[in-house]
Amino acid sequence: MKIDLTSPNPALVSIFKHPKQIITLDANFLIPPDRSRFTKNRFDFPLFQKIWLDPIFTAFSNLAIHEAVYDELISPPVQSYIESMIECKPPRLTIHKDSTLTSKEQVIRDSIENKIYPLTNYDPMIDNKDDRGEVKSLAYIAVKGLIYFAAHDTNTIQLVEKAEEWSTGLDNVQAI
Repeated sequence: MKIDLTSPNPALVSIFKHPKQIITLDANFLIPPDRSRFTKNRFDFPLFQKIWLDPIFTAFSNLAIHEAVYDELISPPVQSYIESMIECKPPRLTIHKDSTLTSKEQVIRDSIENKIYPLTNYDPMIDNKDDRGEVKSLAYIAVKGLIYFAAHDTNTIQLVEKAEEWSTGLDNVQAI
């Protein structure tokens, strides 16, 4: 993947100017990376929380995850941290739930999912875990008119950046 350093990411510029916008996060933003094949030292959760999660949750007050991403968070420390963000008053994290979609929105969401899942490892027929969170999140935010999706996954970012070329239905979504 090429990174263009000649111009800033317009999504980030907009978020820095207006930090109260909703930013939907992928699971890979919340789970410490596994670098065990590269190093003997493990990236433990307390360190990940200190240098990554706490600054994100401090800087941005309107973060969200889709319920499919919430289900991917199986590590007890991650679950505990996320629960604490949800239970804050006011909440520091909200959950996008498909049950909140109108019947019309559900049809549109299904249409978008059908366009993007073949470009991923997710198969709705068997409802496997691979890329389910990304597919469900992207379809939901596209239907709801939410703009920002934060992910560390090259394929997911391409679904957004090549939306027109690949006809994903994600034309109004921006990757962070």
